[in-house]
Amino acid sequence: MLGLGGCACCLAQPSRAYVLPTDIEPLIGPDYQPLDTDERGIWQSCERIEEIIQASDRLFRAPEMQKYTQGVMERLLGRPASELRIYLVHDATFNAAMFPTGMMVVHTGFMVRARNEAQYAAVLGHEAGHYFRKHTLQQYRSIRTKAAVGALISVGAGIAAGAGGGGTYDASWIDVANGINLALMLSVFTYSRAMETEADAYGISLMNRAGYQPHSAADVWRQLIDERKQSAEVRKKRYNDRADSVVSTHPPSDQRMVDLSDTAEMLRSEGSEASFDGRDEWQAVIRPHMPTLLDEQVKRNDPGASLYLVDSLAKDGWTGLLHYQQGEIYRMRGAPDDGAKAAMAYAASVQLPDAPPEAWRAHGYALLKAGNAADGRGALARYLELNPSATDANMIRFTLAQ
Repeated sequence: MLGLGGCACCLAQPSRAYVLPTDIEPLIGPDYQPLDTDERGIWQSCERIEEIIQASDRLFRAPEMQKYTQGVMERLLGRPASELRIYLVHDATFNAAMFPTGMMVVHTGFMVRARNEAQYAAVLGHEAGHYFRKHTLQQYRSIRTKAAVGALISVGAGIAAGAGGGGTYDASWIDVANGINLALMLSVFTYSRAMETEADAYGISLMNRAGYQPHSAADVWRQLIDERKQSAEVRKKRYNDRADSVVSTHPPSDQRMVDLSDTAEMLRSEGSEASFDGRDEWQAVIRPHMPTLLDEQVKRNDPGASLYLVDSLAKDGWTGLLHYQQGEIYRMRGAPDDGAKAAMAYAASVQLPDAPPEAWRAHGYALLKAGNAADGRGALARYLELNPSATDANMIRFTLAQ
């Protein structure tokens, strides 16, 4: 996992930046099978967890996105990878994980934040590092031998509490999987600092060999750091480098970002840095899903993070959808002047050809509230024209009839 739980004592010890090694060899091959009792036990637990995920109503059913993700992984590995099973899951947290059996879980909260294919590959490559270096097995043995049962139960309860918040569904797959094998779930979510560093090194090496721009790895964490800082500022909280949940991905520390940047610079100085970012390819596959993914984020009710995300995505160009969601963030926050800001955002949205129907509804009500009855009614009528079977269509028609 991206491991925001981390090792507390390691996180407390600042280290000097250094260039990551790019010649780490995998410990797992294409037809790998468990070697001992520990591994066989882990695989059995993973199979049960996979059954839970397969039956979950949280699955993000997007075949083209599934195929795309498989393609990115195979490009990273440089070979077909039929042994990998990838599950896309509705969860608004920034997260991904790869289990010892070759099962990978990717959260929609990570997808919505990626700006291009290279950034997507950076996180998937890091997860491949945990998998191919057998970090879960190492951490599982460490947790099993060093932690008392009572401590495991306590930490597990904390994980379940952290996982449950922030999504738009009733329960996280993580909550359920904890009941299968708590030590296994802890090992997936709490890699040591050394393991995280090794996974970073392995991932950036895969990226470069696959032709992806290595600097994209640092860009991912820079964006995540800035988002969480803005979230903390708006909530008037102190920014915590370890983020908001034990099960969130990677402690996105400035130190880690510097290490990744220095490694990318080393590759550039050697003349071996790749340059493909895959922005157009990524935009083509993610664009149809952005209304759903952004809606998940806004409903987290974290206005600082959501506004940062919208502004970040808008660097590639403002869209009607982004302006609409910007308005929704202001409306839900309800701070002084947010009503006016929301109205301006809705008005900007409907000026663009890709404005969602909901933007016309929000714009119409904002105009009515401002006393502009004629234009407000026109906007609501446009909403009905674009979405005649809307669940609130009768209510809108009633409003227009008054």
